Amino acid sequence: MTGGPPYQTSPALDAALARWERHARPGLPNAGYSLSRLAGRTRYGIYRFPDQTPVLEPDEHILRMAPSPDGARIAVQLAEAADEDAVLGLLDTATGELRRYPDIRCRYDEVLWQADSSRLEVAASGSGRLLDLDPVSGERRESGLPPGTRVRLFRGGRRGTAAQSRPGRPTELIDRATLRTLGTFPGIVRVLPCGDAVLVQDGTGLQTLHVDSATVRWRWADPDIRITSLAAHGDDVLVAGVREGRSVLLRLVEGRVVEHRPVRCGGGPAVASGVAYEAGAFHALVEGPTLPPRLVAAEELLTGRAAAPRRTDPARTARFTVPADDGAEVTVVLTSPKDAEGPAPLILTCYGGFGVPSLPEFEPTVPAWIEHGGRYAIAQIRGGGEHGTAWRRAGRGPNKRRGVADLAAAARGLVDAGLTRADLLVLAGASHGGVIVTACALAEPGLCAGVVSTAAPLDLLNLDAHPLGRRWIGEFGDPGTAEGRARLEAVSPLSRAENLAPGIGPPAFLGIALDEDSRVAADDTDRLVTALRRIGGTADLWRAPRTGHGGNHLDSLHRLGATVLGFAEQATGSAAPRPTPAAPPGTRCPDETKRA
Repeated sequence: MTGGPPYQTSPALDAALARWERHARPGLPNAGYSLSRLAGRTRYGIYRFPDQTPVLEPDEHILRMAPSPDGARIAVQLAEAADEDAVLGLLDTATGELRRYPDIRCRYDEVLWQADSSRLEVAASGSGRLLDLDPVSGERRESGLPPGTRVRLFRGGRRGTAAQSRPGRPTELIDRATLRTLGTFPGIVRVLPCGDAVLVQDGTGLQTLHVDSATVRWRWADPDIRITSLAAHGDDVLVAGVREGRSVLLRLVEGRVVEHRPVRCGGGPAVASGVAYEAGAFHALVEGPTLPPRLVAAEELLTGRAAAPRRTDPARTARFTVPADDGAEVTVVLTSPKDAEGPAPLILTCYGGFGVPSLPEFEPTVPAWIEHGGRYAIAQIRGGGEHGTAWRRAGRGPNKRRGVADLAAAARGLVDAGLTRADLLVLAGASHGGVIVTACALAEPGLCAGVVSTAAPLDLLNLDAHPLGRRWIGEFGDPGTAEGRARLEAVSPLSRAENLAPGIGPPAFLGIALDEDSRVAADDTDRLVTALRRIGGTADLWRAPRTGHGGNHLDSLHRLGATVLGFAEQATGSAAPRPTPAAPPGTRCPDETKRA
């Protein structure tokens, strides 16, 4: 289906969604600027920090920005479509003039400015070249990168550092001033300047390296914490992470943890989705299920003094634990209308892969659904990054089926607790999460009323059909061996759909393909819809226009969110709006820990 969405929301729910979408999406400060979406705007732009005066408000998608040290220019990665295929642009912050370089293709590549702002460099992944550019004259120098080599540039030292990686070999961190190798790592996530050293986040923890001597000053690691964001000022380091399924902030001084707190805002649980150091202080982006993102001083979070707008919250958030079939405990974070009692329409989602944590962040569909009388739940299943390294490994590769079973246990636990019923339950997931929810719904057709899968590779036996599919073999498993193929066939949603017998009565299925997706192709979803229809199931494929796997404009996101909610309304028979509208957006979310 390439036309309009197959499911429409009721007017009341659509209006609630539009109202919640109008909230601002502030960005973290970066050298006097922020990449943000202001309240009521549909596009992201670049604004001065902290007064939010506009510098650039383009029609294109901004993937990334990198201000020069003197603030006179900003390197911008601009994509015309939502396909994440960007070109480099240079913005003069005084005049607003934007010079584009169409032949320099970028895809979230780091841009490194010289300390005097006279030149910039970028290892452009789209071209396989290292480019050195004069921002005034446009003169450039280029050098090719060795085939199969990935290079990323970072600040630190006199001329920056370079992380160089090749398939099957450890990643080298090289000081670009001396060309000396500072260290080798299984992988490098990010590198930050840290006094006279560099702070390296690898796959296990943090360490600082002296640039001149290539010696380690300190190391820190905690296998129970998944680091999600990082900022440093000298030897003072702020870490945003996840521990035991909750967002936490840690402050390290010379490698020692001096403060460690769960993130709360206005007395309720919240998520620190990013941290930064700017203008002499650490800052954090804070959000929650019904708390739109806002920038706060990290010190307020570390001391428990973070205030929130004085509004009445229409919801309450609780954490439940449910037993998996092997005895492990699976956490479910549930947001409900404050006055909810008994079974209600419920959307249950998860991610469960690549070590990515599923946290109760702000997403406008959630409070809109809550206002409509529904509940919204997040299952923190194995394979995700919520409960440390062992939890992540327990749902990876050969263990991928474990995440599917964990989600089924979460669904049954919510039903058993009287919070919903099977005919009121919809599973929803995107990307990797779309694989898990679809596999789960097809494994137990009576488990739920419907399932929504967005931008997901649903044929795990044919990952090569997707542009980035070869990179996912480590996560899902290798179909190139007989054993690996058998495991994948048991999990793959398409295999399950094609093996369902007529009369089984699978749940209603909505597959959403993103029209400008450069990561996941739509063919798997199309074939799965055909397989379900062949046995009499209700199944639709919708290609969401002007949407991709990365950032999207708000008008495209509204169509996407409204379609998911419209499907949930129809699948659960809950299209009638609540008789009493919910209160304005709020912040207080009592954190009740229960066992379902």
